[in-house]
Amino acid sequence: MGYIGLPVLKTGWATGPVPPQARLSVRARRLPKCSKNVQAGAHERANTQPVDSGRATISLLLEDGDLTVGEFTCPLPDARWRSENDIGEGFHVVFPWTPVHITRRSMPGMVATPNHAVLYPPRLRFHRRHLTGVGDHCLFAILSPRLCAALDLPQQDARLADPALTPRVWLAQRLLAAYLAQPGHDAALAGRLARALLAAAVRPRQSSPTRAAGPAVERTKELMATSTGELLPLERLAREAHYSRFHLLRAFHARTGYTVHQYHLQLRLRQSLGPVLDGAPLADVALQLGFQGHSHFTARFRRAFGETPSGVRAAATGLESGPALVQRLLDAA
Repeated sequence: MGYIGLPVLKTGWATGPVPPQARLSVRARRLPKCSKNVQAGAHERANTQPVDSGRATISLLLEDGDLTVGEFTCPLPDARWRSENDIGEGFHVVFPWTPVHITRRSMPGMVATPNHAVLYPPRLRFHRRHLTGVGDHCLFAILSPRLCAALDLPQQDARLADPALTPRVWLAQRLLAAYLAQPGHDAALAGRLARALLAAAVRPRQSSPTRAAGPAVERTKELMATSTGELLPLERLAREAHYSRFHLLRAFHARTGYTVHQYHLQLRLRQSLGPVLDGAPLADVALQLGFQGHSHFTARFRRAFGETPSGVRAAATGLESGPALVQRLLDAA
């Protein structure tokens, strides 16, 4: 997460001046008309630069009045890992696809993972630290003040509480991104689905924003986020966090809304979706993420998301089946 560095780019995430070799490239699967959140002409000018695998990239997927949706990728060579970042204009709701350590100004550091959305008020500054070799990859939504008010989102960072994402809501945003990437998608339908997704994502959950035991919980999240291919004994997690097992379990649930077991299982299941959508053999995906085999993985996947991996893969490629599944997931969320 993080997109500014060029003076012409208003949705970007790295403050400048950024050296020319690290400037932000923008690849647009569908380059929409710029909205209030995106300075007119900025993306057209930035898009003339060749895409380099070592540079951060933005794919603009949707611009629909009060809402802009895009996909952000920041590989490890990019300069944004070594400097303070600025979220840019507009209120951002970010859906992480990879785990990243984030420290937002005036807020404690936290491990951003696919299990929570991350909220950024306009112009919020932050630092990031990579946790995997993949870097930073996420879906982001930029909301106008009017849409923020409709969703009852706070405009002050002191009141921010990053919402836990239920399995179906998380799967819905991944499938919405896949739908938006397809030529010929219905932009009006996508806009309605994006608004329904945001409403479901930021809906208050039964989790506490308490800062008690924060370092211990974040250390535990980091261990799990970097160990999705193996099962982690509770004894090890408690030892690394310098907590008793009992107190770690209580503090973790109070802070995240998940039990320790649920959190790690969801990380493994959500990490599976990339290779599932890419067509990887399900048996290979299962073994890579520490499941006992194809049937065990499929059963866990279906229990969490209400769909089988093969069913999700098939639906994601269709211009009708994809949005239908997104709507079904949001209706059940």
